[in-house]
Amino acid sequence: MTDAIAAQTGRLVLWLPVALGGGCAAYLSLRFEPSGLWVLGLIAAMGGLYALAQRFEWKLALRKCLLLALMVVLGVGLCKLRTQRVAAPVLSSEQTQFRLDAVVVDIVGTDTSEPKLLLAPLRLSGVAPEETPIRVRLSLRELPPDIAPGQAISTFAILHPPAGPNIPGGYDYARAAWFDAVGAVGFAPGRVRLIETPPLPVALQRMTALNHWRWEVTQRLTAQVNAPRMGGFAAALVTGHQAFLAPDLVEDMRDSGLAHILSISGLHMAIVGGFAFFACRAALALLPFVALHYPIKKWAAGFGIVAVGVYLALSGAPSPAIRAAVVAWVAFGAILFDRRALSLRALAVAAIIVLLLMPEAVLEPGFQMSFCATAALLALAEASRNPVRELDVPWWVRGWQNIWHWLKVSVLASTVAGLATTPFGIFYFGRAQMYGLISNLLEAPVTGFVVMPALAVGTVLSATPLSMPFLWLASQGLTVIAHIAAFVADLPGAVMTVGAPPNLALAVSMGGVLWMCLIRGNARWLGLIAALAVVYWPRETPPDIWLDAEGGNAAIQTKGSAYALRPTVRQYGYQLWLKRYALNEAGGRLAQDYVCKSYICVPTATAPYRIGFAFGRKSPKPEQLEALCLSSKLVVLRSQITDWPDGCAGVNRITASDFERLGAMELTRTEAGGWNVKAAEPLRGRRPWTQKRVKY
Repeated sequence: MTDAIAAQTGRLVLWLPVALGGGCAAYLSLRFEPSGLWVLGLIAAMGGLYALAQRFEWKLALRKCLLLALMVVLGVGLCKLRTQRVAAPVLSSEQTQFRLDAVVVDIVGTDTSEPKLLLAPLRLSGVAPEETPIRVRLSLRELPPDIAPGQAISTFAILHPPAGPNIPGGYDYARAAWFDAVGAVGFAPGRVRLIETPPLPVALQRMTALNHWRWEVTQRLTAQVNAPRMGGFAAALVTGHQAFLAPDLVEDMRDSGLAHILSISGLHMAIVGGFAFFACRAALALLPFVALHYPIKKWAAGFGIVAVGVYLALSGAPSPAIRAAVVAWVAFGAILFDRRALSLRALAVAAIIVLLLMPEAVLEPGFQMSFCATAALLALAEASRNPVRELDVPWWVRGWQNIWHWLKVSVLASTVAGLATTPFGIFYFGRAQMYGLISNLLEAPVTGFVVMPALAVGTVLSATPLSMPFLWLASQGLTVIAHIAAFVADLPGAVMTVGAPPNLALAVSMGGVLWMCLIRGNARWLGLIAALAVVYWPRETPPDIWLDAEGGNAAIQTKGSAYALRPTVRQYGYQLWLKRYALNEAGGRLAQDYVCKSYICVPTATAPYRIGFAFGRKSPKPEQLEALCLSSKLVVLRSQITDWPDGCAGVNRITASDFERLGAMELTRTEAGGWNVKAAEPLRGRRPWTQKRVKY
């Protein structure tokens, strides 16, 4: 025990970002908004206690615990400050139809099937300027070819505040939108018209100018990369624009475990920064006088910092790219100051910087997965020993040794990184890519040695004919990656669906993974049981009924299978519900159990539960409502009814006012014949990003 404790000397700094992130997560998980004075008082009290411990030299272990506790409360205060700084108007009007004049800030669609615009509103009909959202996310039926960032548009739009969770306890899009200053979302059902762009604030001018440049590069790449579907693929890797990605390619990448390369993150920054560093150093080494008299390694590190900064700007600076850029800058900065570039301490510094910039990222899957994977790889490097090799061997033996060593390192690194991120994949996505190791081993050398270097050079030269050979080479590499993804995705059992465990299981698993990464020596293996918590933790029993947050759809579950009452609309929440509880679809049961006509679904004799549904925004006619009540013991209506027919006396009801108050719901039948209700809105609490100010 003494030796195990002694081995942890100097490791406290590695736990500081963990404690800081824990405080941020605790703040974001609260169901009430703590006052600023309460948070300041907590920080002052904990800071005073730690100062007292230092002054009177309390036991070292106690002082370390107090420092970690101080970092936790500092995380709470940091996230509270961030919440107040990004506060912006959120659409609150009961009106949903608007005439919108806005400036296009960026094109943010995820593939060709979902074109979306990020807009800065100039005017929103019926809304006062001080109540107009700063940013609006607008979906289009199709992307007009002449639209680009910086242009002003006018259109008829159907808008509403950012939505809450689609299932109780699910992802809260409204919280993410709050920190992005997005105050309204919706779609434009008609034509989008270009109008004259008025004078814009300086900050918005710079942002739209940068995004306009990115869009021009995107269009050049999609035009110059001639391989089918590969132009959009190349653009996604260079500029972050996914508007030209083919949906089937995205699906193959997701099922094969390669979807991470579609989002600019650590892999891309490492390749671009590393390529710039080694290329610059190699070029300087060709000049003997410079190589002998100047620190070319530091010069190359400075060039790497610049290259990463340019790539970050070209990518649009999404959250994953910012995190990766900070890690890369810290690594190159370590070289400038004669420190180890890749170490757990450098990663800790990078994590603290990222949390200072965007503390809300602590609950994002990308943040958790990227830092845990990087920590696992650095811990592996720290624990590994370089192989002992002979000094004088034939070149072909040396070559074989290098190939064999590279293969072992690649397999081990991919395995470790995959295992470190598996708990998050199970929890957030309810699926595990069974052959992800194979696909990543095949893809990694193609991306690292062919695609990204060729794209880097081709993009720099994209305005000249000299780019064509490099973009051709990149397109061939991208085609190979697409074939790898399709091959692996088509293998039997490529994707395994797993029910999501409770939130506590993820917290325990994350703690176990971090323990195994940050603790030195054999004591690290004590974290293995905790790291596997998402695997063995008991799953929740699937509820019997799911109700959409607005009452626009519902689903019924029996014996591990489920079906939606409206199988062609409002499917997003239903699909999330299926994934959370690992349910199979049983679409054929709908016709047997319900007679659906004109937004009304009446249960038949074979229906497992006597529940009737009316999904229309308008109230059903009295005779329709009475017929629904006579065949049901519970009626669910999207509309609000004030005058109920006599036939509905004694029938339980869920109506529009309940959806307004409770949001998405899950109903579970009790042994007594009643219903247990689990609702989304009470779980969210009263926070700045929750719009429903009601009593629970």
